[in-house]
Amino acid sequence: MKRYQIPKALRTAAILCFLLVPAGVALAGIKNLAVVVSAGSKLTDVPLADLTRLCKGTQKTWPDGKNFTLVMRDPESPEMHVVAQKLFGAAPGEVKALIAKLNESRLTVKIVENDEDLLRTVEAMPGAAGIIDVYAINSSVKVLRVEGKLPFDLGYALKGN
Repeated sequence: MKRYQIPKALRTAAILCFLLVPAGVALAGIKNLAVVVSAGSKLTDVPLADLTRLCKGTQKTWPDGKNFTLVMRDPESPEMHVVAQKLFGAAPGEVKALIAKLNESRLTVKIVENDEDLLRTVEAMPGAAGIIDVYAINSSVKVLRVEGKLPFDLGYALKGN
């Protein structure tokens, strides 16, 4: 009796599918994040260095004099790892402690539960900027360019890996 043999091309295709499915699942977790401000804000662009200084608390106000507050969801969630590294210079596990320290003297970073709360807070709080998934944006806010780039532009600073 002869054993059934699977053709080499079919075996190779099966192996590739097996290897690529986890990669696809990992990529599905990456979100395109945007920096948003109230729709009425005069701000249009922010240099990454200024945004980093604002987030770290070394600069406390926007160029127009309004106090800066960053509004974000859970800073230790996987989609916020790039934000934690770029804006706070911290590893994901260190961000909550850093935020607690920043908030000792005044509210610098406000953490909210969901995108709707983030949008409401940014709209209502003068000087607030939010970090949000681009697909959750509505007309109450506008997207700030970071280094002259929008979230889908090549080289956008807050794009996931």
